[in-house]
Amino acid sequence: MTRHLRSTLLVLLTLTTTGAFAASPKPSAPAHPGCFLLMDLETGNVTRNDAKKCAKRLPPASTFKVPHALIALETGVVTSVDQVHTWDGTKHRIAMWNQDQTLDTAMRRSAVWVFQGTARKIGRERMEDWLGRFHYGNHDASGDITLFWLDGPLRISPDEQLDFMARMYRGQLPVRPEVLEAVKGTLIHGPDTVASVRDGINLGGPWKDGAVLSAKTGWYPSKDGDVTWLVGHIASPQGRHVFVSAVKSPAGKAPSANPALASAIDALKANGLL
Repeated sequence: MTRHLRSTLLVLLTLTTTGAFAASPKPSAPAHPGCFLLMDLETGNVTRNDAKKCAKRLPPASTFKVPHALIALETGVVTSVDQVHTWDGTKHRIAMWNQDQTLDTAMRRSAVWVFQGTARKIGRERMEDWLGRFHYGNHDASGDITLFWLDGPLRISPDEQLDFMARMYRGQLPVRPEVLEAVKGTLIHGPDTVASVRDGINLGGPWKDGAVLSAKTGWYPSKDGDVTWLVGHIASPQGRHVFVSAVKSPAGKAPSANPALASAIDALKANGLL
């Protein structure tokens, strides 16, 4: 066998062997249908999929329960996350709302009536003052004090939500540490679920490497297209991260499940965090 032929066979053998044992590429997450943001709290680096969608202000819906709970506790309108709020007997479409609640259960079940009651006690003037202190969206709590974060004028962009969540989890909001820790505690979820008005949605856990997921859902139904959210924090061996997922669905038939929630979990898994 000539030297040239031996060299050619060696090259062919190397290429064949390399191809046979090459690692398969990791599956990528489906394209996010709205805005997805992820910030490393240590470095401040932000991953953003769509700058235009992430800059658009939307109704915060139930994600507003996070700053709302902070304001209620800081002003003394609510004394603790365990204080009982007595159900007045009004029947709501969500069965688990039809009972006494605490701030903790109201957060996990997204029980709107609890927060409508605390909003009345806080009042518009104090609410807008605190929205300004928090630099939360457009700071607007005008109109119906029980609906301004839903049908009312309050709007916030995913970019602004990310900034708020980052300051919250860095301890940079102007609230007492014990208030901050109490509200953060209401956002912690189990090892394989995200609590919502349907109690717990199993999303294929347990989470990777014992990661701890803290999050709040949001859903605003509209004839122009539903707005859904998932905002939160992940503590894992990869560090501490905050994230925002927001989806404006097309007008027409409402989605059967929260698309922002499912898309966020896919994206977080694709980033190796869950």
